[in-house]
Amino acid sequence: MVNLSFSCYLPRLANENVLTEAIQTGVNSDEYFAIASGYDGSRYIDLKFNQYIGNVEKSGYLVKVDVAKKQIAEETMKQQAEAAKSDGTDAGISTDISESGDRSGDYTQLTGLTGLETVNNGGATAPKIPANTHFYMSAQLDNTRIGRDVQRLVEEVISHITSVDGAQVEVTLEVNAKSPDGLSQQVVRTVSENCRTLKVQSFGFDR
Repeated sequence: MVNLSFSCYLPRLANENVLTEAIQTGVNSDEYFAIASGYDGSRYIDLKFNQYIGNVEKSGYLVKVDVAKKQIAEETMKQQAEAAKSDGTDAGISTDISESGDRSGDYTQLTGLTGLETVNNGGATAPKIPANTHFYMSAQLDNTRIGRDVQRLVEEVISHITSVDGAQVEVTLEVNAKSPDGLSQQVVRTVSENCRTLKVQSFGFDR
């Protein structure tokens, strides 16, 4: 059984949102599992499958795909039979959906989660949670060799990240300069004009 109390030991999860998003992705597909808010011993309550869910109940159940499909088919058949009876056109559709036996292997309760990359749900494999989805870097550059340092960082670090399919890379340059004697008006004017020409997003001078 799987617990989403989020106080559990999950060393490869960055935070609880990663797990929640993985469950949302799995339910919004016909390949992984369904989710239910409860189980009354014979059927799953508020069963959702192959659809988007905005909220993941921490006390819910992850249900195997074949079990979810079976319940949905049975409930659809039962509704059709009831509708036929109300219309007086009962075609003899069977609505017997009784079932006996231990069904504990059909679901994974979201209570007691201690797994790492996959969720044990009686045979179905949950979506693998991606690792290392965020990279950040801060580097001190040599003022006399800025061009060289930037080129090395691009070739040896940034290029490897940008080569990954789907990677969204944002590179910014941050400059903090202090002049104890102050900067002349000429320098201030030249730097300001050049920053505007180069479309620098944010710059300024202060004391």
